[in-house]
Amino acid sequence: MIRTIIRGVAALFSLQVVCAGFGHCNDLSMLSLDELLDLEVVSVAKVPGKVIKTPAAITVITGEDLRRSGAQSIPEALRMVPGMHVYQIDANKWAVSARGFSSRFANKMLVLIDGRTVYSTLFSGVFWDVQDVMMEDIDRIEVIRGPGGTLWGANAVNGIVNIITKDSADTQGGLVALRAQTGPDEEVSARYGGWLNEKTSYRVYGKFFDRENFDKPAGGDAADDWHQGRGGFRMDMNVSATNKLTLQGDIYDGKSGEAVKYVSPTPPFLTFAATDAPVAGGNLLGRWNRIFSRRSEITFQAYYDHIERDEFFVDETLDTVDLDFQHRLDVSGSLEILYGLGYRYTRSDTAGKETIPGIYSYAMNPQVRKNDLFSGFLQGRLKFADARGELTLGSKVEHNDYTGFEWQPSARILWSISDDHSVWAAISRSVRTPSRLERDGQINIGSMAPPINGLMTFIRLVGNDGLESEKVYSYETGYRGRMSEDLFIDISLYYNKYNDLIAGIPGGAPFPEFSSTGGRLILPVRVEGARDAETYGAEISCSWSLTDWWRLMGGYTWFHLHTLEIGNSLEARQGFEEDQNAHQLFSLTSYMDLPHNFEMNTTLYAVGSLDGLKIGSHTRVDLNISWHPLEKVTVVAGVNNLFDDSHQEFNDTMDGILASDIPRIFYSKLTMTF
Repeated sequence: MIRTIIRGVAALFSLQVVCAGFGHCNDLSMLSLDELLDLEVVSVAKVPGKVIKTPAAITVITGEDLRRSGAQSIPEALRMVPGMHVYQIDANKWAVSARGFSSRFANKMLVLIDGRTVYSTLFSGVFWDVQDVMMEDIDRIEVIRGPGGTLWGANAVNGIVNIITKDSADTQGGLVALRAQTGPDEEVSARYGGWLNEKTSYRVYGKFFDRENFDKPAGGDAADDWHQGRGGFRMDMNVSATNKLTLQGDIYDGKSGEAVKYVSPTPPFLTFAATDAPVAGGNLLGRWNRIFSRRSEITFQAYYDHIERDEFFVDETLDTVDLDFQHRLDVSGSLEILYGLGYRYTRSDTAGKETIPGIYSYAMNPQVRKNDLFSGFLQGRLKFADARGELTLGSKVEHNDYTGFEWQPSARILWSISDDHSVWAAISRSVRTPSRLERDGQINIGSMAPPINGLMTFIRLVGNDGLESEKVYSYETGYRGRMSEDLFIDISLYYNKYNDLIAGIPGGAPFPEFSSTGGRLILPVRVEGARDAETYGAEISCSWSLTDWWRLMGGYTWFHLHTLEIGNSLEARQGFEEDQNAHQLFSLTSYMDLPHNFEMNTTLYAVGSLDGLKIGSHTRVDLNISWHPLEKVTVVAGVNNLFDDSHQEFNDTMDGILASDIPRIFYSKLTMTF
């Protein structure tokens, strides 16, 4: 790993130093270090606060970072955050997690888009191929590594990704972006913003992309092409100086290609297929913010979300209605109270599939599941020692139809050594509630060959409606400091203890099953809360402005997972074993403002091996050059994976999706505003 980093750093600097002699341009586009430290974040406390005064491990990806990185998707942008494990599986699927447990079905990280939770009830995780927005509309992405259940609820265990889009008043006029890349692939997006009246701004947007297949590691078409179109709107109304309304919505439709393997009752007992997974959905969200005084403010939010997905093994239609209310009350100059209430209704209609006539590979019982979630939270923030210290105590209480009442308390403390240096520590209890798959699923996850007494034997994962939640006890500490006028460092250390991690337990001798196609033997594996584990690690990030035209940003992650208690469990998910997670991750980003309105942006990623998945370490360098020939025109030429024609980042997934080689990609982009 160290040698990989050294080689990568040398490569990055060789690319950048050749331009250093050009001097600098007068109109800087990058944020200053002062502006970065003064950024307001809301994800940790649900009220605005400065980065330097935040008692949590948080990274902010700004809209400028997104533009300069050339990221095409949210997972690509998350690569630059220390503590985030991001692996591309094929052209349209990713394994994204915070602090380990890397899997396509990672279920310990909460993802929000403008306050709307985006996840599938199947596995309490995220299908990243449909979490797309127009990248130019993103104001920032706030990434918390560590628990956030006290405010955000169950499943905010290892991290929170909060994607926040721009106010429509900040996206006035028109914008058209055209992108082309090797594949050949095309993407077009357009946006227009205006004013309905002097108090109400709006924007509308549309986006379409058509991306071709990657290749299989052994060669040949991976059948993972990706096509999607979406559109949406946002309106912001300033009813008065203290009253604001927001209404926004999106709709999308497309197909995500996939190559799969599944069990067959005849030799060679494994069959391969290529298929398209239709995906569609839409959402509508409204938010009202009312400021009564400097000491009192309320926010009410409501949204409806509809999701349709039809994969090779299973299809799901999910409807969600969510209501959320919160009140901030400044009791005194030193004590602030925040409390809230919430309700969420979900209806999941999940039909199983028969990949072999008469033999289902995936079934849910019942097919339709309706759930109610009630929640409330209370948090107090007390400043002491002339506001140099800050103590935050709180807890969230939820009631769900699976496990009943759940409580998630936390305590956080921050001490400002000076205006430029602070230390913090936190202790939290979080839960991850069971998913539909773990409660209601009947899944053939494998087979035993050859047949026994002429009967094929299938290994079946059997759901358990008596499951309890996974519990996580987290201990964190960190330091932030401005070492000089131009250098900022952020360090986080953590230890997590996991109890009752859900796994599979062999459930006895095989039993016969008969259908119209004949008989077979079933070897049951029952879902239980059967594992304990611990994770610990360190995350370091820094920002260094070498000159007024050149900034470097670096990140380093050291991670370790240790399984404490496994019994006779057979974990079906990837990422649960010690050697299925990269122990070290490193990134280094360079932004250079060059003469004549040019920019040069380079990022190096060095990723340790996933030995348990037989995936070696790899180094990736992304480079782009941006030119602004006119004030309202930007031309970009770039390459991802510059020094490697292709590499595999992840293995075939537990649901049979075949991994692809991630290729080198050359791209160009034209953006025009008017």
